[in-house]
Amino acid sequence: MLVMAALFWTKPNTHAALQSLPPPVVNIDVVNQVDIQPVTEVIGKLQPARKARLHFQVSGQVEQRIVEVGQYVAQHTLMLSIEAGDFVDAVEESTALLETERAAIERDLRLLTLIQQERALQEAEVARIKKLGQDSLASKSIYDQALQSLYRQQADEVRLKHSVDSARSRLMIEQAKLNKAKRNLKRTALLSPFNGTINKIYVDVGDYVSPGQAALEIVQVDELDLSLEITGASASQLQLGQTIKIVANSNEREGQIIALAVDPDVATNTHALKIRLPSADILAGQLAVAHLPGYFYKDANIIPISAILHEDGHAYVFEVIDNHVVKKPITLVERYKDIQIVEGIESGSTIISRDVSSLADGQTVMLP
Repeated sequence: MLVMAALFWTKPNTHAALQSLPPPVVNIDVVNQVDIQPVTEVIGKLQPARKARLHFQVSGQVEQRIVEVGQYVAQHTLMLSIEAGDFVDAVEESTALLETERAAIERDLRLLTLIQQERALQEAEVARIKKLGQDSLASKSIYDQALQSLYRQQADEVRLKHSVDSARSRLMIEQAKLNKAKRNLKRTALLSPFNGTINKIYVDVGDYVSPGQAALEIVQVDELDLSLEITGASASQLQLGQTIKIVANSNEREGQIIALAVDPDVATNTHALKIRLPSADILAGQLAVAHLPGYFYKDANIIPISAILHEDGHAYVFEVIDNHVVKKPITLVERYKDIQIVEGIESGSTIISRDVSSLADGQTVMLP
């Protein structure tokens, strides 16, 4: 019993005293004030500056194939042609009809002059017979015959005058037919619309082609276009003709904005942007990165992204004051890489730069 009592009174105390944790050691940074212009990097695929899929505008059988895929051609170079015999005949026929119409008009003009002179003489003859009198039956018969002749001449004059008056319209009709025939003859030859390289040929000699059927594709690759879809914020800082830095094949080069949509796409709410650049050392189909300059901020306050605490849709930072942290709300202006442009805190303030989610307002901390 004495042993048991001794063990009871000498047993260790099982209630440990709680000890406070030492203040955490934190990483700090200073709110810097700088002039900054964020740059947005947008990636896209390079495309030929021009690309045209050509077709004949008239039907016919391919007679000549003068170019091959990969061949460079200058503007207006003949590439394909179809048999042109029927179109040559159409031009000759229209030319002959036009000349015939012109000759007929000249004839009608001469006839009109003659009929007008003859009608004037006949009017004088009718007046003379009428003046002599119509008492006798013979005189009346002669007067009637003269008057009938005058009427016929007047009718002929009206018809000729109408023919002459409508001559201009008839000539225009025949000239239009001739012009159309000449255009159709030119359409039997497929010419290069610009300096470029033949990319595809869809027809060969002997094939029958019809209007709308693709015959050949040509591309211009001495310059390339970078087509991008950008946000409204980026679009508002750009303008036509502006020079943009482009990175392709790890090399920097400059391009120029040649197209910028003002109205965004309804589905994506993005603006179409096209930048043109020389094709030296790069090829169509390669990826390139455009560096789009944004809004220029003067004397902007910047902090690391890791210093921001997000709670309930709001942003905060912990400012260090006398070894204590003070939770301060801030306004996020714009992020650029690993920094954030903010408002709501003064430049030069000391803030916690990382691991802010474990801190509480007013907590004591140890500075490194």
